[in-house]
Amino acid sequence: MNSLLSKLFKQLSYEFNLFSGIRKEIEFLKHELSYMNALLHKLANMDDLDIQTHVWRNKVRELSYDIEDCIDIFMHHLGNNDEKAGLVHEATTMFKKLWVCHRVSKQIQQLKDRVVQESEWRKRYKLDEGPSNPRTMEIDPRLPSLYAHDEQLVGVDGPRDTIIHWLIGDEFEGRGSLQQLKILSIVGFGGLGKTTLANSVFCKIKDKFHCTAFVSVSQKPNLAKILKDILSAIGAFMGDPDDSLQTLIDNIRGHIMYKRYLIIIDDLWSIPAWDTIKCAFVENNNGSRVLTTTRIQDVAIACCFPYHRHTYQMQCLDELHSRRLFFNRIFGTGDGCPEQFREISDDMLKKCKGVPLAITSIASLLANQSLHVATWEKICNSLGYALDTNPTLEWMRHVLNLSYNDLSHELKTCLLYLGAYPEDHAIGKFDLVRKWIAEGFIREKHGLDLEEVAENCFNELVNRSMIQPFFDDSDEEWSCRVHDLMLVLIILKCSEENFTTIIDRQFKMNNGASQVRQISHQSNNSNIALVLEKMSLSQVRSYNSFPAVDYTPLLSKFEHLRVLDIDHGSYAAPESVCFALSAINHLFLLRYLKVRGFRLELPEKFGKLEHLMTLDISRGKLYPSHQSSDFTSLSSLRHLSLSIFGHGVVLRNGLSKLCNLRTLFHFDVRTNAEDCIRDLGELANLRELSVSYSRPFGVQDNPDTRLLK
Repeated sequence: MNSLLSKLFKQLSYEFNLFSGIRKEIEFLKHELSYMNALLHKLANMDDLDIQTHVWRNKVRELSYDIEDCIDIFMHHLGNNDEKAGLVHEATTMFKKLWVCHRVSKQIQQLKDRVVQESEWRKRYKLDEGPSNPRTMEIDPRLPSLYAHDEQLVGVDGPRDTIIHWLIGDEFEGRGSLQQLKILSIVGFGGLGKTTLANSVFCKIKDKFHCTAFVSVSQKPNLAKILKDILSAIGAFMGDPDDSLQTLIDNIRGHIMYKRYLIIIDDLWSIPAWDTIKCAFVENNNGSRVLTTTRIQDVAIACCFPYHRHTYQMQCLDELHSRRLFFNRIFGTGDGCPEQFREISDDMLKKCKGVPLAITSIASLLANQSLHVATWEKICNSLGYALDTNPTLEWMRHVLNLSYNDLSHELKTCLLYLGAYPEDHAIGKFDLVRKWIAEGFIREKHGLDLEEVAENCFNELVNRSMIQPFFDDSDEEWSCRVHDLMLVLIILKCSEENFTTIIDRQFKMNNGASQVRQISHQSNNSNIALVLEKMSLSQVRSYNSFPAVDYTPLLSKFEHLRVLDIDHGSYAAPESVCFALSAINHLFLLRYLKVRGFRLELPEKFGKLEHLMTLDISRGKLYPSHQSSDFTSLSSLRHLSLSIFGHGVVLRNGLSKLCNLRTLFHFDVRTNAEDCIRDLGELANLRELSVSYSRPFGVQDNPDTRLLK
């Protein structure tokens, strides 16, 4: 809703004397929606919403979309002026604006009525006071890890021995003696077995220390309780119930001053919590050790500072240990799987990707089912539904939710957008952050531009172990993937919040659902083309299709599209299907366009796509008669990637008008005129430029290339 509120403020900054009635209505919408937006942010930070609050939140979100669509149309028509128009044209334009304002005025009145209704609903059910679900005692998902028997542990011995060697061996060299206090941190995403590993280390070496403690922190730590738990574990005087944090810290320090201690701090979520807890750990040169576990890289580094190499990165189980853990839970032995279950077991384990929590949770679910291949196949194919409804998978769902609930509202939105990508898809970093920007998820702040803020969001999701980064040869992050089980959770959240509609082989249109806002078109079935033809797409904001798709809806059906990413998938023969870029000229809100696997027709001149920020046609082949185009009307363009096929794109003069351009790829110095090449020097914001020279066979160098020397 933030983007909508900024538009309302912008709209009110204009003085439209002819439309003072509309102005009053917009002022009312701004006031009410500002209050609702604050409440929505408050609700976003709550872990559990009752049914009434959940319904109200979704209705307000849909209402904000409808209001934004209405305001976008209004602003587009009011700003659609032609400075060179004559008197007759101006008069005609004025009448058109009056007609638009009359139509918009009626729409705004209807929207106002809906806002009033939702506001009254909020007051009637006292939603401002927060959810009214009765609080039950929460079950700590780490408890089973603390009481697992040694024979149940698989793949722990190697990591445990490594950490023990780091803690009490001679691994740390060159900085202090072995008697110095050492702090080590285990880091990795939820479900990898950090608590299990830490507890295994603790049980193995605790007899070597005078006093020990194993305490858990959680997302919303009660620091006084944590310090009291440490006092209790080390056998110290507990003090008064109302003791301050400083008193509790002093009591711990006094008790361990001359002792060798081992303390495990499990499940740290923030650096401020660690900064308080670590004050209790005195440096007494008795060979004391502290071991922490966390999901967040920055927290792990802060625990070990300045010894950054003292962080242990948890790894997934290999195939052998995954099978052993899976079969042991179901059949009681690591190699007792009947032959007929081997193939479906492999499919299950592929989804688990070596995550112990996922393996044990799914194995526990299967252990309670009848031993039939068809039953296992049904569970494998409906894992998302099972995660949402089956009590056996509650542990896994809860652990995954902990990471999600700890995200800011902005990061939650960015993470949910990953639900638009198929399983195991390599998601390009720069494509992703530019889509976030185009969707309006990112706002400039603290002197950073949009790309920098978006990259910070990407890095924070990596830091929190929510996505797995992949690096290029220069060790720069260039793509990421989402673990299959995390993707299942994301898709469930997308469904709950009507965030993304995924069209795949299991797709069924729910006629009672809210309006479709984002479409991820991942595969075809016999009915999809027919369904899309009947579906209203005017309100869709983003459409992403992937190579398995061979049907694309008519672009004329879209009106409010912001992101259009169509991948026909035929890079080897992109001339198989024609795509005329003139078909997008009516999409006045379009911010991101990427077209791959088509034969392209460039328009003589792009329409008034004043919001278009990213244009990528690098994987499309141009018709020889449509190689030239005027891009100068794309005033907001920040990233332009031209075709790598054929003889290159010919840009018309005036390239210097693209003053916001940051990146320009595949600029052909042979096909473009000298003036156009000179214009490159006028692009003050250009940060990255790649050039090509498509010299046909037998043709001498173009003298214009001297300009690049």
